Amino acid sequence: MRNLLIASIFLAAPAAAFAQDAQSIEVEGMAAVVNGDIGHARDKAVDDAKRKAVEQVVGTTVKSESTAVDFQLVQERITSRASGFVKSYEIKSQYKDGDTYVVKIKALVDARAIADETSQLFAVKPRVLVLIAEQNVGGGSFNYWWGSRGFSSEMDIMQSTLIGAWMPKGFKFVDPTALAGKIKVTKAMQRADLDTQQVLSLGKNADADIAIVGKVVVTDAGTVMEGVKMRSFHAVGNLKVINIDTGEIIAVADDTAVAAHIDGNVGGRNAIKGLGEKLSDVLSAAIMKKWTSEANGAASLEIVVKGNLKPADVKALTAMLTGEVRGVERVDVRKKSGGTLFLDVAYKGSTRDLSASLDDKKIGDLAIDIEEMTKSKLVITVAKAKVE
Repeated sequence: MRNLLIASIFLAAPAAAFAQDAQSIEVEGMAAVVNGDIGHARDKAVDDAKRKAVEQVVGTTVKSESTAVDFQLVQERITSRASGFVKSYEIKSQYKDGDTYVVKIKALVDARAIADETSQLFAVKPRVLVLIAEQNVGGGSFNYWWGSRGFSSEMDIMQSTLIGAWMPKGFKFVDPTALAGKIKVTKAMQRADLDTQQVLSLGKNADADIAIVGKVVVTDAGTVMEGVKMRSFHAVGNLKVINIDTGEIIAVADDTAVAAHIDGNVGGRNAIKGLGEKLSDVLSAAIMKKWTSEANGAASLEIVVKGNLKPADVKALTAMLTGEVRGVERVDVRKKSGGTLFLDVAYKGSTRDLSASLDDKKIGDLAIDIEEMTKSKLVITVAKAKVE
């Protein structure tokens, strides 16, 4: 097994393009026979063989490129769930060799699922700001870090559940306590039901890529059964994921979860945690599907050009973008207002990449100056180049 592979996943094309739906792999698995328990050793040997079969497929989904990554770590994350990637298997032979049990299997491995999982592990994950208001059973109002209590150090249950589920996958979370003194939460924002503009304002100031927004409410559904103190608590949540840069809703999810306990606070917290565990997979899958598809294809970027360009200059600018800037697939003139031109550009890359490509370009005798840059917009100024 290789401990380190200088590699990057094939993010320039769909993962499925590099993998068949399934691959048939023949491998041997081994396990120690402890206290003469042959049956247990046989099961462990089969599990070992499954992991080895999955390891082989994982190795074929990585292409040697340029980015240094810990391949072993990624491999361990996938092979730890090897049984889930093995569609079926057939035992070809099995025997006891001293204190070791050996099993040879022919496994049908879901290569497409492994390719999708591997590409997500390698993909750059968005920076997440959690804006979820929670009301536990008996609570008179919602609790939320952006409210009047302000930047509480006590992490809400839904946020801590999402962090526990997503951080191992590479997601980065904004810590609200670290924002104290850095961003201002106005009185208008100190409410549970933030509108989109307020979410975008908080998200941009926190330097987040996406925000998880919504509410979670817990109710007491009464005793589990007559004559016992155990009570049932129901958590209901409705969440949506918003792209901070564009305001686009990436995903929505709602569900319920139930927990039983004699203590209302503990039961409510357990219900919220259960709800978070149910929603985390749904939301993370939707987020990464959107995130990786945008990374793999041409994204729609806006270029705002200041400088009162003449028609000939506009023509020269669009020709330069499509002909000289690598990654630009299409340029459309959306509108011209006063001395400002608005362009929609289909570009394979980030605004930072585009900014670097334009840094040394000229439009005739006009020089380009980068004025402002966000994740989906580039503001440039064009003016006659200074003669040195």
